[in-house]
Amino acid sequence: MSSLISYGHAYDDDIEQVDLVKIADLRPTTYYTPSESKIECKGKYGAKTYTGKEREDLKTKDGKYIATVCKRFSAVLLMEGAAVLTDRGQGEFGINYAGKVKGVARYGLLDRCKLGQGVQHDLCLLPYHTLAADNRKHKINEIIYIPEAKGILLPDGSIHDGTFIVRDTGGAFNGVGAQRVDMFVGTDPDTDNAFQRAGFDKTRSLKAYKVQGESADRIRETLKEKFGDLY
Repeated sequence: MSSLISYGHAYDDDIEQVDLVKIADLRPTTYYTPSESKIECKGKYGAKTYTGKEREDLKTKDGKYIATVCKRFSAVLLMEGAAVLTDRGQGEFGINYAGKVKGVARYGLLDRCKLGQGVQHDLCLLPYHTLAADNRKHKINEIIYIPEAKGILLPDGSIHDGTFIVRDTGGAFNGVGAQRVDMFVGTDPDTDNAFQRAGFDKTRSLKAYKVQGESADRIRETLKEKFGDLY
C-alpha cells in the first residue's frame, strides 16, 4: 500500500517513499508545438528581423515537397522541433524535425504523435507531462516528480499530479547536465502556459525526484490511461 510522503508543501499518496530518489534541483524552461496560423510572418525572431515576404519550401528527408511557409514560421518550427501546418486542402497536419540533408532541415509528417515525437519514432510528446533533457543524466522513459507542479490547473481542466516522463532531448541539451530541462506544453506558447503562469522560470530552482520501482510503473500506467493512443 502507498505511504503518504511529504517534501516541503507537496504531498502525494500514490508514490512510495522508498521509490523516490532526490536529484539535482531543476531549472526548467518550456517548449511547445506552434500552429502556423498563429505565427506572424513579419517581425523579429531570435537575432533576425523578417519582412514577412521571405518564403521557404519544407521537404521530407527524401526530398518530397510538404509545403511553402514564411521563413519566420520555419525558424520557429526549427527551434521547437514540430508544428501544426494550416489546412492546404487535407486539413491541418503536423510535421516533425527529421534531421538535415546537406545542411538544410528536413521534416516528417506526423500521424499518431500529432503534436510531435521525442527521441524515438514511437515516443509521442505528452502535453504538460513530457520532459526534454540531457539523456546522459535523465534517461528516456524515466519518471521525474516535481512537487511544485502538483496542483497546477491544466488547460483540459485536470489538475497536475507533479509527475513527468522523459521522452525528448535536443542539441541544446548535449552535455549541459542534470539541471536544465524543458517542459512540453502542447500548443500553448512559451509566454502563456500553465507552468509560466505558476511562476516556473529557468532562474528558479525546483526540487525534483526520480521515481523508481512500482511507483514509476503505476505512473506510466496512469499516463497511458490519460493519453490513450498518444502514449
